[in-house]
Amino acid sequence: MSVQLRVIIEEHDIRKLMLPSGIPNTVEDLVSLIVKTFQLHGEFGLLYEDTDFGNQFFSVTSTAELHDKATVKIIRKEPTIVLDLHPVDELGLSSTLSSVDTTADESEIYTSTVDEDDDHASFSSQDTVLPVSCRTAPWPVPFQLPEFSRDIELILAEANKSFLASGTHFRDASVKSAIMQDLAKAIFSYTAYPSSLQIASVAEALVEKFPCLKEPGSFSGMYGWQQRLKYKMHNYRAKLKARKYAYPEIEVNMLKRKLPSNTTPAKNVRRPKKAEVNYLPPHPVGENQDTLEKERLELVEEITKKNNAKIIMEKMSKTFSSRRVEVVTLSPAVSVFKERWPALFSEAQITAEFRRITTVALEETFMLKLDWYTPRLIQLFRAKGGAAGARMHPLLNDVNESQSVEKKRDAVVCCLMEYLGEHQEDLFQDCQSEHEDHTDQTMKVIVIHDAMSEDDPADVFVVIEGIQVLKGCGNKTKACVLLMGLIYALNLEYPKKLKYTFEVFQKIFLELDGAKLLKRVHSLKMISRDYVGGGSFSAQQHPVTTDEGLEDDQRICEH
Repeated sequence: MSVQLRVIIEEHDIRKLMLPSGIPNTVEDLVSLIVKTFQLHGEFGLLYEDTDFGNQFFSVTSTAELHDKATVKIIRKEPTIVLDLHPVDELGLSSTLSSVDTTADESEIYTSTVDEDDDHASFSSQDTVLPVSCRTAPWPVPFQLPEFSRDIELILAEANKSFLASGTHFRDASVKSAIMQDLAKAIFSYTAYPSSLQIASVAEALVEKFPCLKEPGSFSGMYGWQQRLKYKMHNYRAKLKARKYAYPEIEVNMLKRKLPSNTTPAKNVRRPKKAEVNYLPPHPVGENQDTLEKERLELVEEITKKNNAKIIMEKMSKTFSSRRVEVVTLSPAVSVFKERWPALFSEAQITAEFRRITTVALEETFMLKLDWYTPRLIQLFRAKGGAAGARMHPLLNDVNESQSVEKKRDAVVCCLMEYLGEHQEDLFQDCQSEHEDHTDQTMKVIVIHDAMSEDDPADVFVVIEGIQVLKGCGNKTKACVLLMGLIYALNLEYPKKLKYTFEVFQKIFLELDGAKLLKRVHSLKMISRDYVGGGSFSAQQHPVTTDEGLEDDQRICEH
């Protein structure tokens, strides 16, 4: 018997699912069918709406609980990862590093296993091995205040009552000092170098929970806290430098580590610029640069063997901190780095490295958000006129419901570049043979067309600094996703001619540092949000300027 289900995917994304053969016998089969039908990525659970309890949602334990025209809600499952940071004794920024022996056992967190019999096994983002020395969570939005000591919590609770009753501000300097110390620890657990926006979010969370801490003379009552937090983090880093333990992300900016031309505190500061969570993590406990160099040499040998995908993943995870020291402090040529770390240049390892750096699932997140925005973006592209519209219309003419998802994504990505005032030719290059010379290309996605092949394109590969670093990408969008992973893994800058496109990739599709946007990208996001939220659209009401001579506002991220 045919059954219909109302499926809630997101708050503003509700679909109808037709089941001609009825509801599957198991919850797993039903979830799998929903994920496949709506082309979702990741692991999901299922809730159903119970009319007996005022339409509240309950977990689906059996499909017998469901009926025709029932409402179900798909819920994404997130992996549970424990953060346990361990300092390392000494960090050197040359080829050798020293450390003292420790008695602690090295340990790593495995989120899943891989079939050892499959030499070409592919790993999802949840298969990534995260060293225990790494941070495992990005900056929270909104910021979650740490739990202060019991005495401080009681004092602030009483101060809140007094403030609400008489408007008396809290002024105890010793308590404020203790609060600052706890906040500095909490901030450092996410980043050593918080941005102004991040510090403002901490101050906002503090005065929102404890209004008694608002300071007179400031419009929001937060300005004083923001300044104190800024200087507190500077002092906190200075205290950590004075300890015998090494904190690579701090020590890399010590004056004695800098070149003579950069020996000023504020010059050439190495810190995360693209929302990297693990920019320069400590080495695993008991490891130093010498022992990790031995692991690297073993890894080079393992890459030539078969049926060892799991071993390669483990060794790549173990040597993660060594690679980060190399790319951040030495900035080697891509050809040199590829020779030293050949295992990195595969789809599985690029996505795994991206997750180690950002804690974000690369392909799943990118594709999910791209598909989410696609209907709105296509509507915007079709309404575009002028020269940009003329370049987009041929690409949009082939976009229809029967077209494959991959081709539709490729068309949207190409049109996005034109819509933002950039040109797809600056990223994509069409060729008839993979043997053509690309040594003059700094960063390109090469699309091979073969008239004799049934598949078009026949191949898509990525070129960086004139060498082919990755082949077999399949399509343009997949190549863009993996290129983003390579940019993070190699600590590269975005191409200047495509800064808007790559900002959309990072801040909208990957949701990394999305609070700070270039004006043109911010305008695009606002228009798309209006559509997703159910609002009406007018091209005159929401113009997006793409003139090359237009200067963006001062909220320009550091690329």
